[in-house]
Amino acid sequence: MENYIFIKAKYGDVEEVYGLIIKRIKWMDKNEISQWNKTNYLDSYPKEYFEEKVTLEQLYVMKDSFSGKVAGAVVLLEEDRRWSMDRSKSYYIHNFVSDMQIRNVGTRIIVECEKMAIKKGKDRIRLDCQASNHKLNEYYHRLGFKSVGKVQDGSYAGIKREKKLTNYIKDR
Repeated sequence: MENYIFIKAKYGDVEEVYGLIIKRIKWMDKNEISQWNKTNYLDSYPKEYFEEKVTLEQLYVMKDSFSGKVAGAVVLLEEDRRWSMDRSKSYYIHNFVSDMQIRNVGTRIIVECEKMAIKKGKDRIRLDCQASNHKLNEYYHRLGFKSVGKVQDGSYAGIKREKKLTNYIKDR
């Protein structure tokens, strides 16, 4: 993973990010996982959404520094309507996708988000996950994200998860 870099996305990255999402949806179908493939994800998050996130400097990509190929992406927000406004300084992870062919890229993206959050003075990182996706919830739990509540947004039923960063070493 040493040849991968985590950077703000450019407009030219959107097509690859969208391609990763389509691959992930097909993988969900094949593995009988009900999530993006059952919630009209592509209608809710069309390419224009990701282009807007590039404009707002909220879309980040993990890229192979040699080939320039996008291996994963994430939207990082400073506010999230699914979470009550409290005094915490948080980053909210959304639209997290990784290339299934590249080992550990998802974990590396999370670590990079944590590093960025710490540098920006955030004390926690938050996300939500489909409640019925037990494997993904276990994955986030292993990465230190604690379950702190539930979210219901239309037909989406999720679990809110957060990881406190205040005890982390800044140069992790």
